[in-house]
Amino acid sequence: MSLVSQPIIPLQQTFYNTESNIITSWENVPINNLDLKAISCFCSLGFMLDDDTFSNKIKILKPATDFHLNENQEIIQEKNNWNWHHSPVDKSFVDFLDEFTEIFENIINKGTKDKRILLPISGGLDSRSLLASILEKDELTLASYEFENGINETQYGIEISNKFNLPIYAQKIPSGYIWQNLNKISQINNCFTDFLHPRQFAILNNWKGLGDSILLGHWGDVLFDSHELSEKKSIDEQVSILQNKLVHNSGVELASDLWKYWGLDGSFSSFLINRIDTLYRNINIDLPSARIRAFKSLYWAPRWTSINLSFFSSLGNLVVPYYHDNLCKFICTVPEKFLKGRKIQIEYIKQKYSLLAEVPWQKYHPLNLNNYNQFHNPINYPARVLRKMTRFAKTKIYNIPNENTRNWELQFLGQYNTEQLKTHLLDNYNSEDIISKRIYSNYYEKFKMNPVKYAHAVSMLLTLSTFAKRNYGE
Repeated sequence: MSLVSQPIIPLQQTFYNTESNIITSWENVPINNLDLKAISCFCSLGFMLDDDTFSNKIKILKPATDFHLNENQEIIQEKNNWNWHHSPVDKSFVDFLDEFTEIFENIINKGTKDKRILLPISGGLDSRSLLASILEKDELTLASYEFENGINETQYGIEISNKFNLPIYAQKIPSGYIWQNLNKISQINNCFTDFLHPRQFAILNNWKGLGDSILLGHWGDVLFDSHELSEKKSIDEQVSILQNKLVHNSGVELASDLWKYWGLDGSFSSFLINRIDTLYRNINIDLPSARIRAFKSLYWAPRWTSINLSFFSSLGNLVVPYYHDNLCKFICTVPEKFLKGRKIQIEYIKQKYSLLAEVPWQKYHPLNLNNYNQFHNPINYPARVLRKMTRFAKTKIYNIPNENTRNWELQFLGQYNTEQLKTHLLDNYNSEDIISKRIYSNYYEKFKMNPVKYAHAVSMLLTLSTFAKRNYGE
């Protein structure tokens, strides 16, 4: 007998067949085994919910659960080994900061010992806190990227590189790279997220060989911040807040159309709301902020963030400290007042390296970790007004296009991209048995009329079209 113990936030999906109860690999799905309800939820959210897959006979192993297997890899027993909770301990902020430091650095040291480290760096706190823990390492390379015609995100990594004399590989993500790479992208993520155009893919070849351990800061912003909007809200109001964060309006519209096309009973919107409501109420935490954090960590992290982290796997061993069981357990003991405003991460960086704290924080640019709380001070209004006037002048006076801030803008907008989108949705069509060509055509036209609203919907249709081509194409 063997044991498969799923971590609190799994980095990889592990599948099993619900009929045989045997652990299995992901395979092509027979068209008569499609889980149409799961696919409808997928369209509205951009990721599979709970243990869903495209197949009604294949599910994933749930987080924080032990699975006992026999010699045939059949699951003979399963038992939950941990639950999210909120049990704040009566200690000082300094004590919590010391405890965080010990856990955090032990995780990173274990994952990077005697390894060349590649650290993707941004203007936020998660990657910067990782850097603070490894600045004394010998073989460390930074990496940064930004959108073509987008916000200058690499400036923060370059400033850090210059300040600490560290090598950095910075590049721009080009427009339209997705179209020649759809098949390769789908081979990596198996179409399990709407992020068929992840910008990580565009940099993989250039980053190969830069490090043995890839140090990533994903999920730090969820664990180490407070969800203040949920405070003093009823559970019904909390569910509503959560739905607004998770659900894409055009995705619900698309899912509702597919629900009707497939002849499923009832209303899709009611089905989705009831699913989210049930999953949320099953979390036994009274504090709304902690409960929402737990929900996201249970259902969003492993089914969306983890899928997209798979693009980094080809570069080396992934080290994702904020996913680690010990940090998840730690966060359940921290009073919410110490998480508000990212206090723990900020103080950790300031204590470790004061120079690192002086680099501007992108969220409050040009202010840094020492003075960001002055962002709304009237003394800073002139600088903020000047930035807005500069953006206005670029777009309205000098006719310089708006900066790309979202990947769909880079991949879907412009004549070439729009033509490619049409080709992949309509002309390359081979899945009439799954989705009506009329639906594809309808949403393509809606996107042309209102790209901001319908970008998510056409991204989901592109995902489903690619999935159909892989599974059922010639």
